[in-house]
Amino acid sequence: MDSPKRIAIIGGGIAGLSAGIYAQRHGFRTTIYEKNTLPGGACMGWMNGQLPIEGNMSFLVGAGEDTALYRCWNEVGALENTMFVHPDSLFTLEDSGEVVEFSQDLEQFCRNAEKISPEDRTLLHRFCEAVLKAEEYELPVSQPEDLAGPLKSRHFNSANGEIKKMLTRLRSVSLSDFAEQFHHPALRCAFLNVLPQGSTLAALVLFYGKFISGDLAVPVGGSRKLTERMVSFYQTSGGELRLNTPVKEIIVANGAARGVVLENGERLLTHWVIAACDPEYTHRVLLQDRYTLEKKLQVRYENPEIYPTFSRVRLFFSAPVDCVPLARVFSFPTDDIPAAGDGISRLTVTQYSDDPSFVKNGRTELVAEIPMTGKRAFRYWAELAVQQDVYEEAIDRLAGAVQFALEKRFPRMKGQLQFLTCHTPVTYAERLHVYHGSCTAFVPTSHARLTQLTGRIPGLKKFLLTGQWLGNTAGMHTALVQGKFTAERLCHDEQIQW
Repeated sequence: MDSPKRIAIIGGGIAGLSAGIYAQRHGFRTTIYEKNTLPGGACMGWMNGQLPIEGNMSFLVGAGEDTALYRCWNEVGALENTMFVHPDSLFTLEDSGEVVEFSQDLEQFCRNAEKISPEDRTLLHRFCEAVLKAEEYELPVSQPEDLAGPLKSRHFNSANGEIKKMLTRLRSVSLSDFAEQFHHPALRCAFLNVLPQGSTLAALVLFYGKFISGDLAVPVGGSRKLTERMVSFYQTSGGELRLNTPVKEIIVANGAARGVVLENGERLLTHWVIAACDPEYTHRVLLQDRYTLEKKLQVRYENPEIYPTFSRVRLFFSAPVDCVPLARVFSFPTDDIPAAGDGISRLTVTQYSDDPSFVKNGRTELVAEIPMTGKRAFRYWAELAVQQDVYEEAIDRLAGAVQFALEKRFPRMKGQLQFLTCHTPVTYAERLHVYHGSCTAFVPTSHARLTQLTGRIPGLKKFLLTGQWLGNTAGMHTALVQGKFTAERLCHDEQIQW
């Protein structure tokens, strides 16, 4: 019997773990090389003393037990015996003396929004009808389009029926254009801020539809516990995870990837290499510009106005449970706060007290987020970071301004907040080597073409990219599915039955 073929996987985030688990299941021998001391990638969680800290996740798609995505999460051991928190609202915003709440009860959202602006009744009803339809949409997880063939693709499209046609139509409408149709400023503001700048109406309709269906929720323990379960499942299946082990270079011989060179100089030969990390970094550094990216992926990098990158500054605080906002995600107006050279006049805060595992000694995590889009924000912070003292002073000033704004809006917080740390686009660039310090992948705008990417690099065999950058949406669920798709492509090339 032949020995199992060896695979080097670069990156221990959700996509790397997913690819490793599925590859192990199909007879490969895999090792994941993670540069950081903790796995999880963009969704890495950690402990601050006794207080758990959520790194990036607000919600998880795939909580509905009757969905294919939920089954996929279970196939990698991520949700075993896991309870879910179902918050009352997806996003709550305060503006112009009104509160707009994207509540779990869609009828309640519609009633309350109509009270705020009776003139917008028709537009609100059209929106809610679309959300109700999107509730039934099944995300494609069974097989990548490049392997599915026309019959399976038609079957999936038929299964989603009119819902897919509706979402395709709504993808041509930007969320900002839709928001401008509302008469009341609070509704305009709410629809402008619920998702990252550049998002489409289809993205919100699908996101909200998954929330009201119960498929969008919060696993107890957050991304840290979810990642730990995946790591345990991976190692139990025979996979090896090497933390604090950066990869310096991908070994290429005769047009094929043949292994990796670690930062410490160690050379490791393998049959395949999977890069579960940023594609631009893989191309520029790990492959030393010797190849070009897949054309459809290159188009995304070359057209930032159509496929913008999204990052944010996240300021982490510890706060008493009895003084945090009742809503899980809450946005409110404030005086100008300096960020990326411009003053912002709104803060969005996320609190985690609805998950009992995030409450210790009566305190919980509170994160204030300042969204930023594109290269300009990254350059601002990167230039500051050239001088560490200047960079730290800028963070201290920003943290002070944000804390003042929080205490002004929530007077009970005064003297109760403890600043923990701050993540800027530079943090994400250094920790994850991501393009422009992005904390998620591309944001497809209304002008984007949603096309299936394969993760292949022209002219390079025995190599695959994987991760959320290959998907048409960002998020942990996309990373999970892309990891699975990568393993399917691997089996296809090696003629192993899936």
